Amino acid sequence: MNLSSDTPDASREAAEWAAKHGAAFVTGGVMVPAPTVGGRGAYVFYSGPRDVFALHEPALKVIGEPKYLGGDPGLAQLFYQAHLDVFLTALSSLLHATALVTAAGVPAAEFLPGALETLTGIPTMIGDGLQLARELEAGEHPGDLSTALMMGATADHILRTSTQTGVDIELPTAVKSHYDRTIAAGHGTKNWTALYEVIKAGR
Repeated sequence: MNLSSDTPDASREAAEWAAKHGAAFVTGGVMVPAPTVGGRGAYVFYSGPRDVFALHEPALKVIGEPKYLGGDPGLAQLFYQAHLDVFLTALSSLLHATALVTAAGVPAAEFLPGALETLTGIPTMIGDGLQLARELEAGEHPGDLSTALMMGATADHILRTSTQTGVDIELPTAVKSHYDRTIAAGHGTKNWTALYEVIKAGR
């Protein structure tokens, strides 16, 4: 049972090594900070041989709610990294936005409470994720409420403001790049979710 963080491929390689030595390998991704392990709301992703996971599941429940993903030993780390992708990017955006405001002489305390409301308000915009998932998988990006062109203009404004105030521009540059490439690919009048087509294609 490996609960350390690594890439999905590293977990698969470790599972192959374990199998060659007569051992089974189950990967886990702990999704809460250390102080809350074993507490309410704690959960852990697992992947690897189902029978081995099932054998140890009662003990694993002490750590947090076990969420078994399948036999591929890389899946637990894939889900772990994907969730942390959302988490780390959100934290960087929060700090970047705060730097943008404080560069104008505004105290962080006057900005951060409202900024956190913006973060927690995202589920109101996209719901529980199931409808968004269906649209992404179907390649449907209706632009009736917002478009990549409109959101891209905002991304440009954020980058220009960041440049003018002297704060770091790496994050807004990356965001603007997503919109620029989405528009260039002919998705400008589609919803912001059309960025997914560019991101998943790696172009």
